[in-house]
Amino acid sequence: MSFYALLQRLIDAWHAGNADAAAALFAVDAIYREPGREPLRGREQIRDFMRNFFAAGSAVRVVVGDVVLDGETAFIAFTFAMRHENGEGSHATEMGALIRFSAGCVTEWREYRG
Repeated sequence: MSFYALLQRLIDAWHAGNADAAAALFAVDAIYREPGREPLRGREQIRDFMRNFFAAGSAVRVVVGDVVLDGETAFIAFTFAMRHENGEGSHATEMGALIRFSAGCVTEWREYRG
């Protein structure tokens, strides 16, 4: 699977609030990092984190802008926003992510804000 297909499947899973489908796109031993949080290690931790996030009623919207791709490493600039079950939304946040991937799975996701 190409990087672009992998990224689109991941975004589609996030938009659908499907933690299991999103986590399945991460390698068994993947690392997921967000600023201000301890790294998540392994697909199970990543899945559990996403399940808890979506269980809180958050609908996610991700819009990718720039993509820089070099072999099995990519950097994406994207806008992230979410809306809660009560209808309240957050403002869009400009973000970036360094993504390493192999054999159709994300092996590392490292997020940056600002």
